[in-house]
Amino acid sequence: MPSGRVRVKVCLLPTSNMTMSKHTISMRLLAALAGFLLLAAGCGGGSGSDGLNSSQVARGRAIYVASCQQCHGEAATGEGRAPNAPPHSVEGHTWHHADGLLVGVVLGTFQYPGREMPSFGGVLTEAQVLDVVAYFKTNWGKDQLDFQAEASRNWEAQQR
Repeated sequence: MPSGRVRVKVCLLPTSNMTMSKHTISMRLLAALAGFLLLAAGCGGGSGSDGLNSSQVARGRAIYVASCQQCHGEAATGEGRAPNAPPHSVEGHTWHHADGLLVGVVLGTFQYPGREMPSFGGVLTEAQVLDVVAYFKTNWGKDQLDFQAEASRNWEAQQR
């Protein structure tokens, strides 16, 4: 055997004669790697079964605590909110609105009568507002998530 080369027999799955071609080994290693990557994507840093990205939610929570909580209170309950600030919990109405509309409200590009909320345009980016919205969604139930997802789809279709 030439120097620097090592011959290794790998058997990922038993075969009748326990020998495999290089192509078979490569394909099985590739399949094993693909399976591992799919499994890893379902854990920790990616999207969960609810479709929410855990790192996006963490960023949204930090932004909410720093920029929103003083008026809107605790996101899950609304506890500690200012008198005219709506809660973002299930008891509130935030889940009735599309993601795009919520971005417009926060950034001040969507105006409505009686608006008291200051604009965060120039303070937060659209991506940061969407992070906060992702955080809100962790406090909503399936019915609210389904309703809000439909509202968002309808909003997007109307914007085209």
